[in-house]
Amino acid sequence: MERLKNHEDNFHAGMLIFGGFSLATGLYQNIVLSRPYFYALFSLGMFMVLLSLYKLLAAEKLFSKWSIPDVMVFATLLILACLIIDRLGMRLGYWEYPHYGPDDDLRKYLLEWAIALLYHMVSLLLGIEIFRKICTYDASAFLLSILLIVTPVGFLTEGLNLQVHSWRVLSMPFSNLKIGDFFLVFQTLGYWLMALIPYTLYLIVDQSVQKR
Repeated sequence: MERLKNHEDNFHAGMLIFGGFSLATGLYQNIVLSRPYFYALFSLGMFMVLLSLYKLLAAEKLFSKWSIPDVMVFATLLILACLIIDRLGMRLGYWEYPHYGPDDDLRKYLLEWAIALLYHMVSLLLGIEIFRKICTYDASAFLLSILLIVTPVGFLTEGLNLQVHSWRVLSMPFSNLKIGDFFLVFQTLGYWLMALIPYTLYLIVDQSVQKR
């Protein structure tokens, strides 16, 4: 048992170190080199760092009881959702990728969409775990996490993007109200949905796992 715990601790430490390196590299690409492709390493790093922090706080681990087929089902649903959202958004003229071509699609959908949605989901769950220690009710912890964790993470993401335009937002449904260069709807509802969509898919798959 002690050996298993040490193995898990080493794995989490390694994931945190690798995630921190990936995150730092993505930030270097963005801030110093002004490369629009920073988002791949940034997303991977954010996911690994946030997941490591979540594992330290949460009693129940993500994906802990899942088999490989369960993970594959979740990954397929997540990538399919990414494809639908992105293609629909581009078709409706909500955003574009000024530096991307068809050869970039694999990286874009795997790292800059699927992994990006996952790190927003984990930011939501991490916030819930933090606020559960303060609030009595799960609903309050959920709301505080959306407002105080997910929203700032979204602002950070979009703030970095505005330096290099990995993607460019052209207009938004319902309202084009802006604060500086930030589309208000995109910064609130958009990033909330980026956390809630993968979380909903996770709950659907996890429910089927729990029933077995």
